[in-house]
Amino acid sequence: MTENKRDFRLSAAALALAPSPRALRFFVVGLLNTAFGYAIFYFVWRATLDSIVAAGVSTALGALFNFLSIGRLVFGSSDSRFLGRFIAVYAALFIVDALALRALEHFGADAALAQAALTPVLATLSYLLNRDFVFRAGGGGA
Repeated sequence: MTENKRDFRLSAAALALAPSPRALRFFVVGLLNTAFGYAIFYFVWRATLDSIVAAGVSTALGALFNFLSIGRLVFGSSDSRFLGRFIAVYAALFIVDALALRALEHFGADAALAQAALTPVLATLSYLLNRDFVFRAGGGGA
């Protein structure tokens, strides 16, 4: 196992066992972002009956909203230089979400419930990737 993968796994375990003040801020801001994104997902899904379209629309619309809220309130930065990496993280999260959502639907899960079940996993990945990849040079307290 490479050192980076090991560090990432240890970070995920540490986050679960003893969250930092920054992780707690991420959680609170994440509740707002999740409500916003899930509402978009649900309404687009109900309108189109296509969970992938709904996930794509909610990811796209939520990305800019989340960049500002996460950047400013969690990591102390809304520097537009971080936007490209932030969008890359959201694109990766969308791929993970879409694949997992399709797999869960294949096994008979309701799309709305499956998306709700995936949210904690996606949120944890989002925090770690934003902390270690997007805002690593940003301000804010630990």
